Amino acid sequence: MPNPTISIITTVYDAKDYLPGTVRSILAQTFRDFELLLVEDGSPNGCGELCDELARTDPRIRVFHKQNGGPASALNVGLEHARGAYIGFVDSDDLIEPTMFETLLGAIRDNGVRLAACNADAVDEHNAPVPGAGVQIEPTGRRDAMELLLDTFRTGGFYGLLCWNKLFDIRLFRDKGVRFDESMFFGDDASELHRVYDGEQVYCLPLTLYHYRRRSGQMTEAVFPPRKLDDLKMYWNWLRWFSDRPERRDYYRWAVAWYWKAFYLFWCQAAEAGNLKELKDRFLAHKKHLDSILPDILRCPYVAPFEKIRAVAFCAAPDLTYRLAAARGRMQKP
Repeated sequence: MPNPTISIITTVYDAKDYLPGTVRSILAQTFRDFELLLVEDGSPNGCGELCDELARTDPRIRVFHKQNGGPASALNVGLEHARGAYIGFVDSDDLIEPTMFETLLGAIRDNGVRLAACNADAVDEHNAPVPGAGVQIEPTGRRDAMELLLDTFRTGGFYGLLCWNKLFDIRLFRDKGVRFDESMFFGDDASELHRVYDGEQVYCLPLTLYHYRRRSGQMTEAVFPPRKLDDLKMYWNWLRWFSDRPERRDYYRWAVAWYWKAFYLFWCQAAEAGNLKELKDRFLAHKKHLDSILPDILRCPYVAPFEKIRAVAFCAAPDLTYRLAAARGRMQKP
């Protein structure tokens, strides 16, 4: 059979209750020239058998079973076996609109770009909307793809950090040698997107075509999941990448400001969640990076003067700085 136009990758781990609905929403696409790669990552609870069962319902589904190695390793298996000219990603418990991939492909072809993106909203375990949990960006239309990361630095938004609200020309991964970092278990899909975005234009659609699942008790809902420290590795890699590109100097400044903000926020969240002690060594492994950019934090126009003072104090005595800030916060409460 000829190769399909689009390859859709869905990695599967412990999603047996939601996977059939996810697959149905993919198979209902109005654009039908695609393959669906279900990469089963050594999942418990019969997910492997379910993937095989689903594959028997539609010849466009291909199943790959592997030993558990984490989401990035499963994504890489999908990248290796994808046969399409374009590639999309759908999480195993999410839902998509029937027109999603037809619309994204049309945006790519009509605007002479190699990736397109859409908005997303959230649903709960019962497919009910979760208010205030949308993912969107302004302005829409054609823009420099790297601005999607700049939006994260400026606003904390997740639009640019996601693979699943986008359709990519597969050459953006293969020609650039992009693979996902298999040492990461949190933020793994965002870890290499700066390389995908480099030198590219993206077309951002003002349409909500993706519905991501927010399940109570899952890793992304925990007060401070330890694996979130993977984000510090991701942010540091971005910072170093921009530091080597003089033409992106302002991006480097924003990355410096964001690294400080994220590090201090994570430290406070872990302390408030009660698991800072057990994570201290992992934090300190990253703190050497924070210490090394302290001069750039002090020069950064995107770090407020008080935050610069806090950064100096924190680098010198992180525990004391946090305790003083926490005590001050308690005193200010009514």
